[in-house]
Amino acid sequence: MKNKVYFIFGVHNHQPVGNFDHVLEKGFEQSYWPFIDVMLKHPKIKWALHTSGILWDYFVKKHPEYLEAVNKMVAEGRVEMMTGGYFEPILPSIPDKDKKGQILMMTDFIKKNFGYDASGLWLTERVWEPHMAKVLSEAGIKYIVVDDAHFAATGMDVDKLSGYYVTEEQGVTLNIFPISQKMRYSMPFDTVEKNMEYFAHLHKTMENPAVVMADDGEKFGMWPETYKHVYQDGWLEKFLTAVENASDWIETITFSQYMAKFGPKGRVYLPTASYFEMSEWSLPSESQEVFENVVKQFDSQERVKRFLRGGFWRNFLTKYSEANNMHKKMLYVSEKINRNSKKLKTSLEPAISALYQGECNCAYWHGVFGGLYLPHLRTAVYQKLIEAESFLAKDIVSPKWKTFDFDKDGSDEAVYESREQNIYVAPSKGGSIFEWDFLPKKLNMMNVLTRRKEAYHSRLREFLAKNPGASNSDAGAKTIHDLVKVKEANLDKYLNYDWYNRVSLLDHFFHPGTSFDDFKFARYGEQGDFVLGAYKAKSSGQCIVLKRKGTVWINDVPRQIELTKSLTPVSGGMEINYSIKNSDGDFDMIFAGEFCFSFSNQNDNENSILKDVASWERKDDGFGIALSMGFSQPVELWTFPLETVSLSEAGFERTYQGTVVLPIFRAAMKAGKSRDFKITLKVI
Repeated sequence: MKNKVYFIFGVHNHQPVGNFDHVLEKGFEQSYWPFIDVMLKHPKIKWALHTSGILWDYFVKKHPEYLEAVNKMVAEGRVEMMTGGYFEPILPSIPDKDKKGQILMMTDFIKKNFGYDASGLWLTERVWEPHMAKVLSEAGIKYIVVDDAHFAATGMDVDKLSGYYVTEEQGVTLNIFPISQKMRYSMPFDTVEKNMEYFAHLHKTMENPAVVMADDGEKFGMWPETYKHVYQDGWLEKFLTAVENASDWIETITFSQYMAKFGPKGRVYLPTASYFEMSEWSLPSESQEVFENVVKQFDSQERVKRFLRGGFWRNFLTKYSEANNMHKKMLYVSEKINRNSKKLKTSLEPAISALYQGECNCAYWHGVFGGLYLPHLRTAVYQKLIEAESFLAKDIVSPKWKTFDFDKDGSDEAVYESREQNIYVAPSKGGSIFEWDFLPKKLNMMNVLTRRKEAYHSRLREFLAKNPGASNSDAGAKTIHDLVKVKEANLDKYLNYDWYNRVSLLDHFFHPGTSFDDFKFARYGEQGDFVLGAYKAKSSGQCIVLKRKGTVWINDVPRQIELTKSLTPVSGGMEINYSIKNSDGDFDMIFAGEFCFSFSNQNDNENSILKDVASWERKDDGFGIALSMGFSQPVELWTFPLETVSLSEAGFERTYQGTVVLPIFRAAMKAGKSRDFKITLKVI
């Protein structure tokens, strides 16, 4: 057999559930269709295609010509179709029943629309856990592709990887292809000549090597500067032509064709892993900075660098409490659907479809893309999960509070569910409300994000120190890991970090000198120990009572305070009654109950200090709701936007995450006396 380089070229196209139609259309115009158009002109090139169900559904409705073009290439044997979770979930993070359901949904779609029996799976974000081999094989999967970083984690030399390997779980086998990180980084960013030089190196140093480049299709046109580079300047056309011209020693081949021609290179047991960058992003920010510096130190020492590993995907569920809350909501809804599947007379298919959409991975984590930091993606996940729940809500006969460990942290939460609203309370975390679902609009009204320090904030500060007032600098086609762009000037002034999670019903006792800006920028001190304190919870019917005996320090003198807050759901919202009892010593109290609400956009008058307020209302035309707060006595009201600075494919950007509403009650507290007041929340 003549020595050849076998090149396996795979493309994965995806957009998140909840992304804007104009973004999907931009992807079609700049990436998905131009790529297909070029591939149609090169019939000798074999390749593999995976497209998520979100995009397939969009193409079916808006661009059937895309399906026609793919069908033509499938019929001609030029493209291999890959299956996967239909709505692109992180497969290890969802229940096994949902894993199989999502895979079969995609496999059936491919069979119906292309007449192709897909047996290869695109593993979302290449998140691998060893138990997956059995589950995937039982879903009809013959092979998957992961990064060579997975293999490096076993001690294998990635420079010697070729072809595919076989793994097993409980005796059930699965084939695994390693993706070349070198090729991922060089296509399409290095010159065609450099890519061909690498193929020549493989041809010279290995016998019949197989090299895999499988990566995001968006890098071919949708990533910054790549449309000009890939299509207008002709990179893709030149690359494919160069490969065709070298057909005597380079053969393009699909995964299935390669497996039919060659056996596995050996047996392998891969540890829990994803691609290398994910192992960086999932670390706590301080550890991430340290890890990135260590990686830089060994950047030129590949034989050492391959032993470096960071965290893994599930670490995001500890790094971001909001991601964990969404994830546990997803598990909870999935369990409810499965538990009720035999009880309900109506079909659960709409509920299952909504659940699957709510399992879309993008809003559950954050790396170089916006992900969790994009409110519209979190909103979409909650909308789909609440939609799935709504199919079950009609069977709720007597709404009441139930107590269980919802977020799996070892402490119980209290959950109230009705046909109109769901309320989630964490007694152990300040007696707070961390989710409030308004079912008629499928909205979590408290879907906000805490301001946290991210490892890349140091890079932003360094860049702005050297380029004061900079915005949208840099140019040229680079990988998104190398770009430094800022979408507006002076972003560093928005780098404010919260010392507690931004949830609602938190109890603050302020120093007399605490200003609006002190609180807004989280640069103040608490007089009390209630914000992070644990409350005792007791429910009776539809009312839950949260109580804490704590301390408020007045001029360094501790005062014993008993704070009781009772929450009662009412039509369209809830009533919250506070009682603050001073057990010893007179003092002047400045008490504030914090509420954080999510809205579709930011109001111009979001920053405000209002005096003697009896009620407050915020209309949201985007969500089609109005939220109101009523107070039993006039209060001073502070409102301000929660804004984060995050990194996306377009650069550093400021994002509105929600609105903080802080009613402040001032009162003279006499020893042994109580102060009572009420807040009413309504949404229509």
